[in-house]
Amino acid sequence: MIVKCAELLYSFFKIGLMGFGGGYSMLSMIITESEKFSITAQQFADLNALDMIVPGPIAINAATYVGYLYAGFWGALAATVGVSLPSIIIITLVMRFIEKYKENKFMNSFLSGVKPAAVGLIAAASLTIASGVLLQPGAQLATLFSDFFGTVSVFLVAVFAVTAVCNIKFNINPILLTLLAGAAGAIWYML
Repeated sequence: MIVKCAELLYSFFKIGLMGFGGGYSMLSMIITESEKFSITAQQFADLNALDMIVPGPIAINAATYVGYLYAGFWGALAATVGVSLPSIIIITLVMRFIEKYKENKFMNSFLSGVKPAAVGLIAAASLTIASGVLLQPGAQLATLFSDFFGTVSVFLVAVFAVTAVCNIKFNINPILLTLLAGAAGAIWYML
């Protein structure tokens, strides 16, 4: 158990240390590291659904979730501390030196390079989660073009599209959309 917790602490410390761009940009790193702990794409899809209901930052929720699946309560604690600790250390240091380096050309250039990388990491995480959510159970992404309707769940794609349009175009509250999508899924799969 101690070895598992140490592995989680180390892995999530690395993620927290290199996780520029916030929680969603960390998701691709969390997904990659979590493969070491036998976490599946479907479990990440479940995490995404839970994250809409459970309060808190996605990176901390993901670390807690992965840690719990791998090593129970102590694993969840180790992963959560691991992902949070770098931020605590870095923010403490940044606050001490922010005035001195605020106009530093190197620092501003570095951050200009980090921003598009963070967007790319968010996109990669989105695609990974989408493949676990929008595909039929057991389907492989490789069969998408040869057997579209055998690979993709038309109902789930419709829920995705309607939810995205309602949120983007009509600015409907995401919490309401999440609850309505959950109700639609419950009705659909009970029929």
